Amino acid sequence: MFDLFDDNDDDAHEEQTPKKLKFSLIPKIAQLFQGHHGKIIVALGFAFASTLFLVGLPLVFRKIIDDGITHKNVSLTLYLALGYLVMTVLYRTFEYLQTVLVGSMGISIVNSLKMKLLKHTLTLSIRFFDKTETGKLISRIESDSQRMFMLFSSVGLQLFSSSLIILFSFAVMFTVNVEFTLYVLCCAPLFLGSAIIVFSRMRPLFRKEREMYSQITGFAGEHISAIPLLRNLNSIQWSRNKFLEMNREKTKFSLKVEAIEASFWGVMFLTPMIATTIIFYLGSNQISSGVMTIGTLLLFFQYITGIMSPLITISEQISEVQKAFASSERIFDLLATQPEVKNPVIPATVPEFSDCIKFENVTFGYNDSPILKNVSFDIKKGTSVAIVGATGAGKTTITSLLTRWYDVQSGKITLDGINIKDFRQQDLAEIMSFVMQDIYLFPGTIRDNLRAMRIDIPDSQVEEAIHSLDIEHIIARFENGLDTILSENGKNLSFGERQLLSFARALTFQPEILIIDEATSSVDPATEARLQDSLLTLLQGRTSIIIAHRLSTIVHADKIVVMDQGQLAEEGTHDELLLQNGIYARLYHLQSGQNNYA
Repeated sequence: MFDLFDDNDDDAHEEQTPKKLKFSLIPKIAQLFQGHHGKIIVALGFAFASTLFLVGLPLVFRKIIDDGITHKNVSLTLYLALGYLVMTVLYRTFEYLQTVLVGSMGISIVNSLKMKLLKHTLTLSIRFFDKTETGKLISRIESDSQRMFMLFSSVGLQLFSSSLIILFSFAVMFTVNVEFTLYVLCCAPLFLGSAIIVFSRMRPLFRKEREMYSQITGFAGEHISAIPLLRNLNSIQWSRNKFLEMNREKTKFSLKVEAIEASFWGVMFLTPMIATTIIFYLGSNQISSGVMTIGTLLLFFQYITGIMSPLITISEQISEVQKAFASSERIFDLLATQPEVKNPVIPATVPEFSDCIKFENVTFGYNDSPILKNVSFDIKKGTSVAIVGATGAGKTTITSLLTRWYDVQSGKITLDGINIKDFRQQDLAEIMSFVMQDIYLFPGTIRDNLRAMRIDIPDSQVEEAIHSLDIEHIIARFENGLDTILSENGKNLSFGERQLLSFARALTFQPEILIIDEATSSVDPATEARLQDSLLTLLQGRTSIIIAHRLSTIVHADKIVVMDQGQLAEEGTHDELLLQNGIYARLYHLQSGQNNYA
């Protein structure tokens, strides 16, 4: 049989076939059929009915030959031919009904599974997304679910129907002629074995062919997105030649695979031809001696050719079942993953922010080494606090802890004296808005982006935010205004315009607490000045936490917290920190000197 092995490594190729079916997964898979038991029973009934009519066709055909045509009984021949036609129609009808029923059931199960996966994934903590590649996560929700759909619909149906056809066909052949059936039965394992060998030899070739296709697709995608750079470097011709070379290699390999596959199929079909030859040789002798009729010989020929397709189907689908089990294991592993940051069983009500946020001896690390070490400071309502420091000092980590993307490992963070661990994450999100350096614009209209796809946000709030930031001119330059469809990631907007829209989005939600993570660190001075004006409007009357590399942008902050190697090194206003002549003063004078030099 196929080589089967446990495939627990998520880094393994998605097409890799497990070497060992994990039957412990069967109860979990069976649970997915809850609510569909009636459909399953009806589908099984359709499968039995279609198989009975299909297997019965050679029996009617034998009657047509032996009792109708041989005896020149025209009326009986027509009667039996009509019966043959009716049975064919009934077979196809029941086959169609079972296909539609099982297909609809599979779609329903997999859609529910996808929704369950998506809803569960959205509850997981940010650390999970830090550790999990986006492509693999999408693969779990889409590709693995699709493979499960194949198991619930076509694969499972084909395996069951093919098994029934083979079982019923041999049952009929045994009742007709035991000796001939034993000859056929001896040849069946040879055919099945040769089919398994063919598919096991071809599978690595198909896998390599898919890998080559993926490489070409990936190369094309990367180089198309890099066309401006390639033109600037005068490397377009190199890129074209490389693509053509990869495509030639893929074409050459595909032709080789086609040739090998054709030869394998030819060899594989020799086995049933051998069985047919034996049956015709022995049958002709028995017909000559009057032991067997022509109709019976043709009946065996029909059954031999009829079971070839089910045998091929079974040998093909065994691999698909193994892959579906591997996919189901990955799916159930994802569903078993629990969020590290959990909402309290009895959550506290987030108060109307009136006092301050306090970090009290907060320690936190993403792995074994701590990023923050006993950090303590407070943020009073209505004040702006800037957090500065070198890369890796823990600036962004502070804001991630405040939003409960992660929970502190020791110490605590309080909001008006209440530990934020007592609040639900979604309740905290209602009073906070986050403006990130990496701007995310969703597919859709400008209006949808400003209210983050939330239909509960009225248009009046969107329009108020636009007016407050004085960015009507951005909307006005588009014919459809707020209903303008943005291109991929807002490419029909400049960086400054995208940043202003992110400000407007934050303002639309009317947050009590605003977090800005290096929001203007990647723009030119003119754009930065425009953004700073809008930022002042955004910050007005709000508690704000600002992370910035350009210290010139936070000189008016009510408090500046200086982080150094995970610890709070300095704290004070811009003027106070300059007088201390410490880390902040050194960084500020360094940047000022560079700017003056420039």
